Amino acid sequence: MPLNALQEEVPVVEAATRWSRLAARLIDGLVCFAPLPLLFFPYLGSVAALLGFVAILAEQVWLLVTRGQTLGKKAMDIAIIRSDGGVPPVPWLLVREFAIPLAVGIMRYGGHSDPSPAGKAFQFLLGFVWLIDSLFIFSPTRRCLHDLVADTHVVKVD
Repeated sequence: MPLNALQEEVPVVEAATRWSRLAARLIDGLVCFAPLPLLFFPYLGSVAALLGFVAILAEQVWLLVTRGQTLGKKAMDIAIIRSDGGVPPVPWLLVREFAIPLAVGIMRYGGHSDPSPAGKAFQFLLGFVWLIDSLFIFSPTRRCLHDLVADTHVVKVD
């Protein structure tokens, strides 16, 4: 088989832009908080908000494990793929999208209750790690630190 034939079979993917990744993250954040106004309605408002949040979370997870997208990524026509071009394994996707941000958020929140210098230093360190992770987007491959850890790329899709 000639080398040209091999090159034609390899799909060319383009990394998602930094702005599309930011927009997708913002859309996901807005979607997740969409049920909160229901809390202002008496009686069934909190139940409706909880059910709304669970439905949104289920949709996010379903899109993530079947297409490598969240609602925000789908809206921005971007998706998460592995370095080999496939959809990443479900555990890595869930850790990448939910567990890491949740763990960092919980630890940062816990740091607020510890006024000691060690507690403040720990809280600063977590914020610094989050900043470094985000700044990796300015690398030539546009991969954040969590992308490198999970061996993923965020790419444009048609």
